[in-house]
Amino acid sequence: MLDPVIDTDGNSYEKKGIEDWNRRNGTSPITHTPLSINDLHPNQALKISIDEYHHSLQPNVKSNLILTKQHSSEIKVSTSHTNDLVHISIQPPQYESRSSCDICCVVDTSGSMKAAAEIQNDRNERYGLSQLDLVKHALKTIINSLQSQDRLSIVSFADNANILFQLTKMDDQGKTNA
Repeated sequence: MLDPVIDTDGNSYEKKGIEDWNRRNGTSPITHTPLSINDLHPNQALKISIDEYHHSLQPNVKSNLILTKQHSSEIKVSTSHTNDLVHISIQPPQYESRSSCDICCVVDTSGSMKAAAEIQNDRNERYGLSQLDLVKHALKTIINSLQSQDRLSIVSFADNANILFQLTKMDDQGKTNA
């Protein structure tokens, strides 16, 4: 919202949007009562809040494609087999660097995540780990695979969502803090 306005009922709108709506309908889109453009006034409090929010955001990180030089190597494929199973491993060509990425991990921390993690086979094996334990391990794997130009944030939710870890560069200090 760039130019918030407020009507006499206390409803806020984007100025251009409500003007367009009003030309077509002549009513409030919220209350469906008649609404005149003269009933709209700048909503300074909301404008200040929006501006403060925009200023609080971290500056944009320019993400330029960094895949500049490819080593001249071919895809490497290796295979192994045991007990009617075949394992195929493919190693892609190596690049000197890659573009940075921002990742937000959203984790369910509700009571259902305390349930035992079972292996999905005919024996339903258990190893004393909860589903949340597996998610935590996956988070650690993600954190350790990130590079210093990458950023990570973590949000948990159960009844409410909470930001556990603000968007942070994953250099050594960032990984330690995560």
